[in-house]
Amino acid sequence: MKKPELLAPAGDYECLEAAFDHGADAAYIGIGPFNLRAFSPNFAVDEIPQVMYCARNRGKKVYTVLNTMPTDTQLPMVEAFIKDLARLETTPDALIVSDPGVISLCREHLPKVPLHLSTQTGSFNLRAVEFWAEQGIARVVLPREFTLEQIRVISGAGVCETEVFIHGAMCVSISGRCLLGAYLAGRHANQGDCPQPCRFRYAIAPQGKETGDTIEWFSAEEDARGVYLLNSKDLNTLPILPEIIKTGVTSLKIEGRNKSVHYVSTVVKAYRAALDRYAENPGQYTPDAAWLEALEQLDHRPYTTGFYTGEYPMQATAVSKARSRIRVVGVVKGLLRDGSAVIDVKNPFTAQEPLSILPVNKKRNPFMTSFFGIADLNNNPLERALTNRIAVVKCGDRLAVGDVIRRAG
Repeated sequence: MKKPELLAPAGDYECLEAAFDHGADAAYIGIGPFNLRAFSPNFAVDEIPQVMYCARNRGKKVYTVLNTMPTDTQLPMVEAFIKDLARLETTPDALIVSDPGVISLCREHLPKVPLHLSTQTGSFNLRAVEFWAEQGIARVVLPREFTLEQIRVISGAGVCETEVFIHGAMCVSISGRCLLGAYLAGRHANQGDCPQPCRFRYAIAPQGKETGDTIEWFSAEEDARGVYLLNSKDLNTLPILPEIIKTGVTSLKIEGRNKSVHYVSTVVKAYRAALDRYAENPGQYTPDAAWLEALEQLDHRPYTTGFYTGEYPMQATAVSKARSRIRVVGVVKGLLRDGSAVIDVKNPFTAQEPLSILPVNKKRNPFMTSFFGIADLNNNPLERALTNRIAVVKCGDRLAVGDVIRRAG
């Protein structure tokens, strides 16, 4: 069995490092506005050499998302962007694309960079995959609407590499091709500007005021807060990971370029541990309770295994999203000779406060600890570490670069 690639989202450089440190084989990033997460922090073209150095130094890969559907007025800007990428000495390992015009421009200016076809294009059958392979596509991201059998058929054909989503937000529309945002707010999902109307709260009311009107009500679990009619559950495939691997898929993709460093670290760590366990003993795989609990602690909607197992319904009509009680207070950026840890502080914390560590070591589960001393870089004692500062902490437990420090609120 060839172990599939674990592909993680990275909305910024910190998430990129976290994804790699916690076990991702590759990460996908956005550069500029020409991707479907236009409001993610994203990267600039001149940051790509640093990004690629980070990846190469760890033996990892980086794919760049370029999957909007540009208009004729936007296409010259996309071409200029592709030319800027072509001038770099180090280019991304692949470009994730949707639009045939953009594919043509990539082939013209970056002929040696592999192209991955976004799920947004919608390749729902083997003939479609064969067509795109003939256009030079090296990998196809298969629709979330596929069953395991459909994934197996296309992956087994060997036409090109295949990739599927294994965790994160689901879309109520078909592979993200939604017009509702454009209809309600003039914001186009296929140009990276989705207002996510599927996450809105809706109230149901009958039309007509004439006396004696008989109007059929739509049956829904509506309360004083309204009802989230179109709100899809989140995908979580840890329980069925062996079945997905057996389809022969090349890459397993985690959704979430707008997610926090804590989210990326936690999800990547869980799936890395699961993939490694399955590879060691395929016949004895069961998801660890600690992995499942870690995913439950994140911001998320109710989980589903989605279309892969034919689970219905997949709508979470009662709530838009459950909020996590865990907050990140810092990330370990370095270690001193005496074992003290250098912390990039995200939220204030004090010494002696009980905190949870999410370790980068894949063999260690999260554990509780507290610090018995906090200082600044000049070794001046501090009563508390402050947000957006660097602090040095002394800890009875050995920490590692990349460890995430958390507080349960």
